[in-house]
Amino acid sequence: MCGIYGIANNSDLYIDKDLVKKSAMLMKHRGPDAYGQWGINNKIELAHLRLSIIDLTNNSNQPFFSDCNNYALVFNGEIFNYIEIRNELKKRGYIFKSCSDTEVLIQSYIEYGEECVHKFNGDWSFAIYDRKKEKLFCSRDRFGVKPFNYACINNQFVFSSEIKSIIKYFPELKKPNYNVISNFCKNSIGAQIEDTWFENVKRLLPGHNLIFKDGKMTLTKCKQSSDI
Repeated sequence: MCGIYGIANNSDLYIDKDLVKKSAMLMKHRGPDAYGQWGINNKIELAHLRLSIIDLTNNSNQPFFSDCNNYALVFNGEIFNYIEIRNELKKRGYIFKSCSDTEVLIQSYIEYGEECVHKFNGDWSFAIYDRKKEKLFCSRDRFGVKPFNYACINNQFVFSSEIKSIIKYFPELKKPNYNVISNFCKNSIGAQIEDTWFENVKRLLPGHNLIFKDGKMTLTKCKQSSDI
């Protein structure tokens, strides 16, 4: 279990780096082993709290960067078949500096683009930022094991493993969604739907991808294995 957090915008609005850290650190229990933060002034800020499992060295600390330094990744989860994918990528000429599934994920994105998620067997929520295209690509696993919450506010996009970190940065989002709360109390329906207990905070549904680019957000559903 790790914690991921990020804010992106397309209009050069101010991003408070210190407040990003304070917001992300509310999830320190998710990743006590390391904290990392990276960003481009008033464009993107990514934060990660790491629980070391596969590769225990600092080589796999996040945000994790591609060798070309164009892609930055924050990732929570595990790619179970990462060894098989890594061997496939090695045959295509890729070189690996770590033993982590994190590096396999980012190299897979470089090779296969958004279709890379169709190769993964595991549970995940992650965000990859493409510096040249100024595009943020986010994904959540097919069963929704790993959480991914987000909101669009003031022409900015914010995401987090836990809602409290979103509200820390944007306290104006602390507005209860009474319909959802009532539905949960009556029918125990909660994590299965897009709406959360806060009116303007959403949940990326299982098996869905999200792209934030040019100030616009696009949601797509991943193909089922039978469709690939």
